[in-house]
Amino acid sequence: MEQLWRAFSQVIPLFLICIPFVIFVGWFLYYRKIKIGEEKKTAFLYSIINMFLLLSILGILMVTMLPGSLSGIQLVPLVSSIDVLFNSVHYTVPIRVLGFNVVLFIPFGVFMAIRMFSKSQVILLTTLIGMLLSIIIEVLQYALAIGRISNIDDVILNSFGTFLGAIIGYILGKRI
Repeated sequence: MEQLWRAFSQVIPLFLICIPFVIFVGWFLYYRKIKIGEEKKTAFLYSIINMFLLLSILGILMVTMLPGSLSGIQLVPLVSSIDVLFNSVHYTVPIRVLGFNVVLFIPFGVFMAIRMFSKSQVILLTTLIGMLLSIIIEVLQYALAIGRISNIDDVILNSFGTFLGAIIGYILGKRI
């Protein structure tokens, strides 16, 4: 838990400041849907889903666009992941480096899948959107030179996290 706090300690205050703005946007969408004539329960549910989707996107951007101390690009798939798995000096490093990339995109996949539940092939579509978001982030990390390593493994792990979230969202969407 301490490593989790260290990894995200700079992002948490900013994220907490953004929450009231996201709630305001959610309530605005809720009242707009009611004016259109949508049922209150449905409008409220989709407003909540939209708020959590927006919060997950903000969280992803805050964590991934935070300036770092390294810079570079890694385009060979799985090389850095294998290196982290087999050459880490402590057992928490693979969990932190690889696991956080997966976990970071699971909420995005859940809420995007619930949001797009009526579409056919929702899991594939959600995963592709998550992959596109991850590619955009990696390109921005490289183009803006913010001290982050642009890594193809991040795209793979983020897409896998979105896929897992999409499966969970699809299952939850059936129950809603």
